[in-house]
Amino acid sequence: MHILNQRFTAGLVLMLLLSGKALATPAGHDLLFANAKNAATFNETDRRAIYEQLGLKVGPDGKTLVFDGMECPPLQPGSGDIQVQMEDLNSDQRPDIFVSLSSSCMYGMAGIGVSLFIKNDAGHWQAHNLGAGMYEVQTTRHQGYADVMIGGPGFCHPVQRWDGTTYVFDRNVAEQPGSCDGQ
Repeated sequence: MHILNQRFTAGLVLMLLLSGKALATPAGHDLLFANAKNAATFNETDRRAIYEQLGLKVGPDGKTLVFDGMECPPLQPGSGDIQVQMEDLNSDQRPDIFVSLSSSCMYGMAGIGVSLFIKNDAGHWQAHNLGAGMYEVQTTRHQGYADVMIGGPGFCHPVQRWDGTTYVFDRNVAEQPGSCDGQ
């Protein structure tokens, strides 16, 4: 009976390996969007297009994401290392995507890097690197898009404004008097 079980198990493993269903690692875009709220809003093509612009690859364990060509610790989906959030910055009823990646190795004391993805009129996702820190969508607007503040270490935070093609620096916001250039 024991030998029969071993042969059955070996045969089952071989069948699964040949079918490609055993030991399949999740695709990088699946790991990136694994814990995103409303991830079903985006089809596989959209998720792949966003993932491919981030410079990430699936880690050797098949369960994490790593920065391609960097020796930084892996990003753990579901741990807070990866946050994908949707906003509608220009009120066009289409979500824009913020991807925040937590890594002090890549982003220093801020510990987080923020990329924004906006779908253009041709249907392609355009990446906008907003820098290191946590983002906060502002109530102020320019050319139909909400301004975005990037908060990080310190008491002076840059606000970026839409210039018609991308987000650019607009102004600093002081968390307390004198924290921005002595103002």
